[in-house]
Amino acid sequence: MGTHDGLRNHFRDAFAADPLGAYRDWFRAQEELREGTDGDAARALADDLWEMLPGLALGPPEARARFFHNAAVFFGSPGPAADLFRARSAFTESLVHFSSHSDSGWHARTLHNFATALSNLGTTEADLRESVSLFERALEWRTSEREIARGVSLHNLGIALRRLAELDPANAPAHLEASAAALREAVAIRRRHGLAEGLSLSEKHLMLTLERLSSERDSCGPVQTR
Repeated sequence: MGTHDGLRNHFRDAFAADPLGAYRDWFRAQEELREGTDGDAARALADDLWEMLPGLALGPPEARARFFHNAAVFFGSPGPAADLFRARSAFTESLVHFSSHSDSGWHARTLHNFATALSNLGTTEADLRESVSLFERALEWRTSEREIARGVSLHNLGIALRRLAELDPANAPAHLEASAAALREAVAIRRRHGLAEGLSLSEKHLMLTLERLSSERDSCGPVQTR
């Protein structure tokens, strides 16, 4: 029996018996494997989950949509088992339910996390444009009445726009101006709510965007900023 076979067999049995409970333990195991730099085991467990996913007994549609969302977040996060194709497929499955569901909070959360996965793992201009579009859709619900969640989406949107500037250099100044605007609003929200850690992070990313915009200005001439 291989080094990881015992762990894989354990989770195969656990998912067959109780998928929701098994996922919590599986996710903790993935975190431990990542911290221990055991990428082979992490990928093997991820492959098993992906293979089992369509046939798992996940209960009513909302529970199924949430499970697919959580799996999508895992596959869409940087790490040894990251896989944008799998993340996209699972987020799409989740949105089939939440796009028409009364819980618009879950709809916005799914859009936000889908956009974040594309921003983290996307490698093409099309990936980053899709990420920006999804963030903008999430922000239609994450209004000033939901400021803390709005600040998170604005922060991540600012990062996505800066990445888009790298992949679409012809329009880099416009993307960077939009990035700065999103990050400024995120900074204002996080300062208003006393969110020190988030504020520091947003200020850092705003500085990175402004430095890049300054560089663009130096190479292309004056750029009108907001």
